[in-house]
Amino acid sequence: MINSLRIGKGLQGLRAFLRVALVSLVPFLAEAGDAFNVSSDEASGIYPVGRDIVFTVKPGEGQTLSVFEKATAKILFNGAAEFPAEKTTSDGVLRLCIKSSLPGWYRCDVSLPVEGAKASVASAGALVAPDAFKPPVPEPADFDAFWSAKKALLKSAPLKFEMTPLAEAQQASVAGNEYADYECFSLRVEIPVKEIRPVMGYFARPKALKPGGSPALLYLRAAGVSGSWCIASPRGAMSQAKEYGALVLDINAHGIPNDMPKEYYERLEKNELKNYASQGHDNRDAFYFVGMYLRLLRGIDFLCSRKEWDGRHLIAVGESQGGGQALAAAGLDSRVSAVSALVPALCDFADPDVAGWPRPLGWNAKSVVMNDETKAIARAVAYCDNVFLASRSKAETQLFAGLVDTTCPASGIFAAYNNLRVKKSMVAYPHKGHNGLPREDVWMGDIGTLQKAFIKQHVSSGPLYNQRQ
Repeated sequence: MINSLRIGKGLQGLRAFLRVALVSLVPFLAEAGDAFNVSSDEASGIYPVGRDIVFTVKPGEGQTLSVFEKATAKILFNGAAEFPAEKTTSDGVLRLCIKSSLPGWYRCDVSLPVEGAKASVASAGALVAPDAFKPPVPEPADFDAFWSAKKALLKSAPLKFEMTPLAEAQQASVAGNEYADYECFSLRVEIPVKEIRPVMGYFARPKALKPGGSPALLYLRAAGVSGSWCIASPRGAMSQAKEYGALVLDINAHGIPNDMPKEYYERLEKNELKNYASQGHDNRDAFYFVGMYLRLLRGIDFLCSRKEWDGRHLIAVGESQGGGQALAAAGLDSRVSAVSALVPALCDFADPDVAGWPRPLGWNAKSVVMNDETKAIARAVAYCDNVFLASRSKAETQLFAGLVDTTCPASGIFAAYNNLRVKKSMVAYPHKGHNGLPREDVWMGDIGTLQKAFIKQHVSSGPLYNQRQ
């Protein structure tokens, strides 16, 4: 059974592992209606420097060779520049070959126009020498001093919070009767910094708990303001508490209430929190994510203050922006013992060529000009970049990346991954974009299944060290 891909063991071992795993697999069949099936000649999508990369394009089920007459096939290098490739067609297959590949990220896109609708696009990705990816800018010399000063602000005041239990009827209405053995609280944790909003979320736990007997889990939300995915929920907190027998804190990223009408969030999205990811991005103290990270730390303070916590296991979990927060939490607080992050944002996000979300230098890498303004932004946001925070993490880490993800490119995730000095694993899916898991990559393991296995294995591990302070 495939549990994870241990990129950290080296490219040679990874490729050998994947070749062995593929022997027993049924070849992928394109879904009906798919125009193309695109794949690379290396199943993992991971290549060494200098090896040719061959992308193979086959007509989808029910399609004929004539589909190639209308299609456009191209290879992009590092997400922007089109890379020259040798194209050949034989045996009903189109092949695009890159000779003597250079380090970087390659994505093959095949597009078929569809009358009256969006073009049908099939893609596959490849990385060359990802174990050598590094941030393009140096770490700020005062990185640790900056964060020590921010943490001191939190320590300047005692932990202050309001915890309001949900009534049984209310809990059942929002989470269902299957959580009758769990209790949930609406939580507000104050931040002793006037301009930073409080921690706002839901805290859930099993009713039958012994002091010092439970792991803790910090569940972090993806980007956005008004979507259901970015608002904490009682069901979200209680489902995690039930799955892992844990104390769970589910928080939104912005320190806003979680139980308001949809119109409330839409107004915030159009006004105060419009383009929040770029707010203050030219000032390291005012950058929006500094406040977001301080909320993470205060949330951890709350979890660690609970007498039910076992003092050893504290897992940070999230996707996209939530995954980036999970990595940051571990980089800033050694009490985080494990991280599971899916397509994490906030990784190498000031890279002028192939940045990850939120891309403070701009979304079009071709148009980025490094002048005084953009240099000031790159310097300021570096203090929140996981490529630098990763080296400070003490947490066992599981990461997931998609090799066709243009929102949080795998190249930046690998740059952060390479700086982790802990037990770590990476699952890199060659056909995965930012959302979902395509059928072509299911053989590598279902994300939810792998994540649950990782967390349960970590929670069941023996005493790591007691982290109570």
